[in-house]
Amino acid sequence: MAISIRAALERWSTRRVALAALVGVIACVAGLIWRQGRLGNLTLLDGRGWYTPTEAAALFEALDRLDTNARAVYAATGLTIDMLFPVAYGLLFAIVLFRLFRAPLWPLPLALAVTDALENATVAALALGYAGAPSPLAWVAAGFTLVKTALIVAVLAATGIGAVRWLRRRRRPGYS
Repeated sequence: MAISIRAALERWSTRRVALAALVGVIACVAGLIWRQGRLGNLTLLDGRGWYTPTEAAALFEALDRLDTNARAVYAATGLTIDMLFPVAYGLLFAIVLFRLFRAPLWPLPLALAVTDALENATVAALALGYAGAPSPLAWVAAGFTLVKTALIVAVLAATGIGAVRWLRRRRRPGYS
């Protein structure tokens, strides 16, 4: 399977696809900024490194106090904008690591994107199913959030190291 993903990534690793992914990232960030403002600038679950079921329930209570549709907005944007975002940034970072830096770490952003999507689906299920009490499912969501946070660090580190290596190669005499 890794070979077929690598082959697909090789086909998709073009400037046009990278630009489309970048446009997608920018559009999703704009949508997520809108969501943050719409939801009262509360610290949402996917923006935390870790949380407990009690903390998740407290967020849902705060959203319910904000307005009767706030939890539904959180869930709906988690299943739309916040599902497209990992696709866009996962593809963009995979292309950068694969094509530009020739780093063999292109699976990292793909793992990050999958983990983020699983987190989004779990958080949306929590928000939609909240009935006034903490849910043990929040432990699963928090686990995805924790892994996502670690993978963000790994992807950014790999990208930073790749950029330094790329700049060093460019500075060598005879680089073309």
